Amino acid sequence: MGRPKGGAAASSSASSKKPKPKPKQRGGVDFKKYKHKVGRKLPPPKNATSTEIKSKTIVLPEQSMASERAGMAVNKRGLTLRELLQQTAHYNANVRRAALNGIKDIVVKHPTELKLHKVAIIEKLQERICDTDKVVRESLYSILQSMIFPSLKEDNAISTRSTLFLLMANILNGMTHLSIDIQLMAFRFLELVVLNFPSSFSSYAEQAFNNFIAVLSNDRINLHDRNKLNSVLSGLGHCLSLVAKTMENDDISNRQVHDLSARELWKCTSDEDNSVGRAFAMPNLLVKLQSLVQILINSVEVSASELCAKSAIDASSSEALLSALHCLDIICRIFIHEVKKPQLRFSISKTQFGPDWLRSSLLIHLKNLWGVKRLFHEKEDGKFFIFNLKIAEIFLCLSAWIDSTMFPAEEFCHFVSSLFAKAKTLRNKDLMEMYLSPIITCIPDLIFNAPDDSKEHLLEAFTDAFRGCKVDCKLIFPYLDAVGEMLLPEKTGTWFAEDGSGVLGYHDVWIHELPRILLQSIDKAPSVTKVVLELLLRIGQYFPTLDCENLRPFIKLFGVESSSGAVELGPFVNLARDCQELATSCLYYFPSLLPDIIGPLASCCLSDALEPLVLFRVVEVLQSTYKAGSLQITELLSFLLLLMARFRVHPGGLVTSGNPSKDLSKTIEGGFQPDKTRLFQYFIKPCTIMFDKNDKVLCSTLEMLKSFITGDDHLLSSLSNFNYPGELSCRVCAVTTILIFLCNDRKLHRNLSFGKSVIKGILDYIRHQLGSSGPNVTYEEKQKLRSAFEQLKTKALQLNCWDRSELEGLSITR
Repeated sequence: MGRPKGGAAASSSASSKKPKPKPKQRGGVDFKKYKHKVGRKLPPPKNATSTEIKSKTIVLPEQSMASERAGMAVNKRGLTLRELLQQTAHYNANVRRAALNGIKDIVVKHPTELKLHKVAIIEKLQERICDTDKVVRESLYSILQSMIFPSLKEDNAISTRSTLFLLMANILNGMTHLSIDIQLMAFRFLELVVLNFPSSFSSYAEQAFNNFIAVLSNDRINLHDRNKLNSVLSGLGHCLSLVAKTMENDDISNRQVHDLSARELWKCTSDEDNSVGRAFAMPNLLVKLQSLVQILINSVEVSASELCAKSAIDASSSEALLSALHCLDIICRIFIHEVKKPQLRFSISKTQFGPDWLRSSLLIHLKNLWGVKRLFHEKEDGKFFIFNLKIAEIFLCLSAWIDSTMFPAEEFCHFVSSLFAKAKTLRNKDLMEMYLSPIITCIPDLIFNAPDDSKEHLLEAFTDAFRGCKVDCKLIFPYLDAVGEMLLPEKTGTWFAEDGSGVLGYHDVWIHELPRILLQSIDKAPSVTKVVLELLLRIGQYFPTLDCENLRPFIKLFGVESSSGAVELGPFVNLARDCQELATSCLYYFPSLLPDIIGPLASCCLSDALEPLVLFRVVEVLQSTYKAGSLQITELLSFLLLLMARFRVHPGGLVTSGNPSKDLSKTIEGGFQPDKTRLFQYFIKPCTIMFDKNDKVLCSTLEMLKSFITGDDHLLSSLSNFNYPGELSCRVCAVTTILIFLCNDRKLHRNLSFGKSVIKGILDYIRHQLGSSGPNVTYEEKQKLRSAFEQLKTKALQLNCWDRSELEGLSITR
C-alpha cells in the first residue's frame, strides 16, 4: 500500500461524491417497518396469543376427603388409626416417631378405638420391638406399659394368650439381635410382660434364661459399659422371683392333692393343662440357673474390684452390683426349696437334686463371694455395708448346709454381729429397713445351727439391736418374729431353751422388753400392739410357770393406782376390739399380776368407753382363773361387788356411770330394760352362786352394803376412780336395787334370813333419815328414800323368816 498523495485534494474529492440511491424492490413488502418514538408502549402484535387468566369461584357442597373422615377418630394432624399404623413401618424414623405419638393421641382421646382394634394395633406395633431407632422403641415401651397392657388384662385368657404369642416371638427375636441396644431393650420388654402377665412366662422360660446367659456372658457389654446391664439384671430378678413364687404355689397345690383319689387327681391334672399358667420344667431350669450362678459371681467379683478401686461409687454401678446379688439370693432360695421339696406318694423317682448336688453346684462357687465379703468389710462407706448385708443374706439362707471347713462358722457369726453393730450408724432408715430385715429373719436358724462357742457375740448383738429398735420402725416386726421363734417352738418345732443353744439366758431380757414395746406402740404404732399381745399370750400358754416379774409393766395397760386409792385409767379401754380380747385372755396366764390388776381392771370395766361384750369376757376370764385356783376368792369378790355397787338406776334402766337415779319406783314398777337387766344379772350371777353355798359370805356382803349406805365405810369407792356418791339417795337406790335382785332369787331366801337383822337395820336407817328434819335431806331425796323403803320392805316380807310384827313397826311417819 502506498501513502496517499495530496491530503487536501483527496478530501475534497471524497466529499463531493454523493451516495447512490438504493434500487427499489420489486413486488410486495413483507414487513412494514415503523419508526416509533422513544417512551411509547408498543402495541401487541396482531398474531399475539392472549395470556390473561380469568377465573370464577366454585362453591361445592362438600369435599370428598371430608366426607370420608366424618365421624372418624383422628389425631391432631387429622390422621386416622389405620393411616398411623401404616406409617409405623415408614422408612423414615421421624415419620415412625410421629405415627406412634399419633396413636397415643388417638387412644387418649378415643379409648374405644383401643378396645375395638386392640389385636390389630398389637400385631402392627410388635414389629417395632426390633426398630433401629431408639426413640421409636422407647415410645413403643411407653404405649405398651400405660395403654395396651392395662386394657389387655381385661380380656379373656384365650385371646390374651394368642396376642402375647405374637409379642413374645418378637421379644425373643430381639434378644438375639446383632445390635446390643436392641438386645437390651428386648429384655426390658420381657420384664414388662412378666410384670403384667406372669402366668405366660412359663412357656418361654427356657428360651428366656438361655438369652439371659448369652447376654450376661457377652464381653462386649461387660467390658465397655456395665451400666447397661441394669435393665437385664432387673428383668432377671423379676423372672427368678416368678419362678420362686410358682414353686411355692405348686407346693400348696401338691399338699392339697396329696390324698386325692385317682379320679380327682386326673381332674386336677386336666384343669392344670387347660389353665393359662403351667409349671416350670424344673430339671432343665435348674441346670440353666446353675450356669447363671457362676456368671453372676464372676460379674460380682469384677464389679467389686472396680468399685473398691474408685474414689467414689456411682449410682449405676452400685445398682448393678445390688441387682446381681439379689439374683444370686433368689437362685439360692430356689435351690434350697428344690432340695427340701417333699416327695409325693405318686412320684415316679426320687429327685436328683439333693444336698450333695447343692454343695457341688452352689456352695463351691460361693467361695469367691466369701472373698468379696472380706473386701467390702474393710471399707467404711455405707454402700459397702449394704453390699455386705446382701451377701450375709445369701449365706444365712444356706446356713443349714454350710460346711465349717469351707466357711468358718465363728468368722461368719462375728461378721453378722458386726453388721448389727454397724446398722446403728446407718442414717438412711429406708435402706436399713429394706436390707436388715432379711438378716433378722434368718437369725433363729443361724443360732440353732452355729456351734455353741460362736453364739454369744451374735446373741448379744441381736439383743442390743432389739432393745434399740423403735416401735415405729418397720424392723420391729421381724425382731418380734425372731424373738417369738426363739422363745416358742411353734414354727421350728425346736425348744431353743432345751437344746443347749445358749438362748435361755436371754429369755428374760426379751420378755422384759415386750411390755415396754406394747405401751409405746399404742400411740405410735397401733399395728404393733396386736403383734405384741399375741406374742405375750403365746408365751403365757407355753410357759405356765413363768415368773411374771419381768411383765409387771403390763399392769399399766389397765391403769395405775396411786397411794391414795385413786386409779388413773390405762389405754385398755381405747384399744381395738381384737386387742382388748387378747389383753383379757392374757390375764388367765399371768395370775401373779392379778392382785395388782384387779383395781385398775374394775375401773376400766366401769368406764363408758368399754363395750358390754368386753365386760362379759373379763368376768368369764376371771371366773376361769378362779376355778383353776390361780385367783383368790376375796379378789374375785371385791371385783364383782364393786361392779354391782357401782351400777346405778334411772328411769331408762341400769347404767354404769352418769347422774344419780331420779325415780326408783318407776324403774322397779315398769321393769328394767331387757339388755340392762341381763347385764346386771350376768354380773351378779357368780355372787349368787357363792351366796347360795356360803351364808357367811352373804352376811358379810350385807354388812358391807349397810356400811356403804350409812357412809361409814368407803372401801368400795376406793377401788374405783369414780367419785364417791355423796347423796344419800344415790347410795340407797344402788343398795336397794342389789337387795331386790337377791330377794327375787328363791334359792337365797334361807341364807338371807340369817342376815335379816342387817336388812332390818338398813330399813331402820332409811326410816330414820325420812323422819329427820335436817337440811342435808331435801324433799326430793325424801321421795326417793320413801319409794326405796317401800320396795325393799315389800321384798323383805316375802322372805318369810320373821314375824310380821317385826316389820310392821317400821312405818314411815307421813
